[in-house]
Amino acid sequence: MNDDSIDGDRLDDETDVMEAIEQARVLRRDDELEASQNLLLDLLDRQPSHPLVLFEVGGSYDVMGEEEMAIPYYRQAIGAGLEGDDLQECLVCLGSTLRVVGEYEDAVSILEQAVEEYPERNSGRAFLALAYYSNSEYEKSVSTLLSLLLETSTDQDILAYADALEYYRDDLDEAVNG
Repeated sequence: MNDDSIDGDRLDDETDVMEAIEQARVLRRDDELEASQNLLLDLLDRQPSHPLVLFEVGGSYDVMGEEEMAIPYYRQAIGAGLEGDDLQECLVCLGSTLRVVGEYEDAVSILEQAVEEYPERNSGRAFLALAYYSNSEYEKSVSTLLSLLLETSTDQDILAYADALEYYRDDLDEAVNG
């Protein structure tokens, strides 16, 4: 067995599936994208309905610049019952990828779901702001980014203007009549 293949007899156990996924992630981090993808596709042949396997295959296509190929795997992972942090990450990846391929309304919908289901996770809000912008919802985009900035910044220069930024966040078109 070479490093890029999986022993099919070992994949009956969830622990073994997770070890194979971790191996693929290490390969991806080491910029061995094709080896990672080959390992994941081999794993998918043996575990075609495993939600995390589906998500990782989608992610593999995504990082290789094959966004259109990633989308159905992300959707299948969600449909197969992906949960917790993995679901949050999958929703963000799907929404971001939909935006990249020009499906702006779907991107907004998916990312709004991510923000609603995982309000404590800020990555969804950042990508939602991008999707709003791409969907020509400029006010929502800027407002979302300002909210995120105000809630997460520790920069004292930003915080010194928090009241003004909060005001303008809620009324971006405010101007002084003169």
